[in-house]
Amino acid sequence: MSRSSPSRPVNWIILASVSALLLAGAGYLAYRQYQAAQASARALSQLRIEAVARGDVAYVVSAAGLLLPEAQSDLEFMAPGTVAEVLVQEGDQVQAGQVLARLDDTALRLAVQQAEDALRIAELDRQKLLAGPDAGDIAVARANLRSANAAASGLLKGPGPEAVNIAQIQYDDLQAAYRSAADEYNLQATIAAQTPESALSADELDRLKLDMEAAYYAAEIGRLQLAQVQRGADPGALSVAYARIAQAKAALEQLQAPLTEWQVKRADLTVAQARLTLAQARLRLAWTELTAPIAGVVARVNISAGEPAASAAPDIVLMDTSQYHLDLVVNEIDMARLSLGQTAAITVDALPGQPLTGRIDRLAPLATTDGGLVNYAVRITLTPADSNTAALRPGLSAVAQVVVAEAGDVVLVPNWAIRRDRQTGQVYASLKTEAGLVEVPITTGLRGDRYTEVLSGVQVGDQVAVDTSAEGVDVLNDGR
Repeated sequence: MSRSSPSRPVNWIILASVSALLLAGAGYLAYRQYQAAQASARALSQLRIEAVARGDVAYVVSAAGLLLPEAQSDLEFMAPGTVAEVLVQEGDQVQAGQVLARLDDTALRLAVQQAEDALRIAELDRQKLLAGPDAGDIAVARANLRSANAAASGLLKGPGPEAVNIAQIQYDDLQAAYRSAADEYNLQATIAAQTPESALSADELDRLKLDMEAAYYAAEIGRLQLAQVQRGADPGALSVAYARIAQAKAALEQLQAPLTEWQVKRADLTVAQARLTLAQARLRLAWTELTAPIAGVVARVNISAGEPAASAAPDIVLMDTSQYHLDLVVNEIDMARLSLGQTAAITVDALPGQPLTGRIDRLAPLATTDGGLVNYAVRITLTPADSNTAALRPGLSAVAQVVVAEAGDVVLVPNWAIRRDRQTGQVYASLKTEAGLVEVPITTGLRGDRYTEVLSGVQVGDQVAVDTSAEGVDVLNDGR
């Protein structure tokens, strides 16, 4: 009688288990290989790679600024006033010395005329002083002195009988005229009181009364004159006569006296003062005209005829657009590489595809410091041909580039693949090798904006690379 073997089912189970383990191991292996392939693909995708090649490199100093005209003049009237006329408008081309606007100058012109007249009078007085008195002036002065002496002598002698008789006759006549006028008035007044129908009119009676009063006062004056003639000259009249003699004598002596240095200097000063007054009047008159100090174009007009001159802004803005320039600011390192006369390539944002050229014509001798940074001012003047480009306008933004050094057909490594050790100063290039990324020491030459000349350490065909996912990488982007 036969029996089945108990070991056969157990072997099958073991075999199945081993197979399952083998299948699981193979799957894990495949998964790990897949993960490694994915990681390698990700690592390659995060690498920035470029082959080392030969080429040309240049060191360029670049700075941005605004196009400015050769000169700008903000013109204002030197004196306040009302604008009489404006002779230009914005956009007009003017010449140096051309009158652009005028103020009302009526009062100032009269002031100039008065000053001219005053100067002429002062000059004539000086000429007369230097020439001395003429015979006619001396004769008149002597005649005045004789007349004053005669008047005083007449007062001292007193009136003669004839003068008294004449005064008496005059008084008697005046007294008779008064009595006649009084009799006539009294007669008519009596008639008017007794027989009104035969009386004169009231106006006629009033006229007779006025005539009588006038005759009375005239007779009184005659009486006083007679009394004065009878008394002779009083002390007051003699004092006046003597004063007139002294005055006439002094005038004659002054005419005959020799000319003094003080008189000449005083006359000279009077003429000089008159000339100064005239110069001031003419200057104030000149201030009423606004003239162009330079040839250029009228950029702005802020005044109008009939209105006061501008106060808060320039009356007229004038620009010389025959020449343009750029005022730039560069750092101390770039400044050391610049020199007068170097050529600059200029690009204007508003004129793409239209390059311009210029030259350095000004380097500031003194630096300015801003936040610890040392900078210098540089002026680049456009060439005359480019300055005359019709599309140029003041204030356009532009960039100037000056090539200060060049090297041709040299080994070039991109700046992003270069690192400098800040402690030792050694420069390294990051290379891609089979073992991964390796930094090798290199010797550098001229550095450009994008590439640096490498003198040793790498060869043409080497691949430089950096891991773009890495952080804290010190890349030589500016060569400083």
